[in-house]
Amino acid sequence: MCRFETVYVYSGGFNLDISNLTGVAQIPPLTPLVLDFVKRTAKAVLNVEVAEKITAGSTSLKIKKNSLAYVGMHIGNGTNGGTIEAIDKSNAEYDTVTLAASPTLAAEKDAVLFEATAAAGKTAKATATALNYAWTKVEAGATVTAIGQAYEIRPTRLIVPISDKDKETLGDRFMFTY
Repeated sequence: MCRFETVYVYSGGFNLDISNLTGVAQIPPLTPLVLDFVKRTAKAVLNVEVAEKITAGSTSLKIKKNSLAYVGMHIGNGTNGGTIEAIDKSNAEYDTVTLAASPTLAAEKDAVLFEATAAAGKTAKATATALNYAWTKVEAGATVTAIGQAYEIRPTRLIVPISDKDKETLGDRFMFTY
């Protein structure tokens, strides 16, 4: 997933805010996080990767397995979006998300969509300031170790995708290879 000898971890742990991790058992390594250094808390940034192209007006979206998406979540790409109404995880290769009526979302296969503040999908709800170091069980009182720097991150090998907006806020402390 990355060259782990280049990883720098922040001192001390961060309490994991699990309020947006409904139905999630664990968060994997290199999951994008938003850190609050004053309160020493971390919150997962939720992104989904498109498994099949979607056009505006379509209410069915196929996303890659193992996403942290939840029902009621707004998703977008900065120009358009939609709201998740249901998630069908019965297919072995992808999950099918049903979007609420009249979504404007259009996206190509392999595009990464972020959790948006509204159904229009223009503004990300949160952008990453760090990445998770190890598998972390989602439970009350859980803590994470946060990565403050890593090089040669391979997006195609990540379990949880990182959006372009996350890459901007992570800055030059993180190097992504393609």
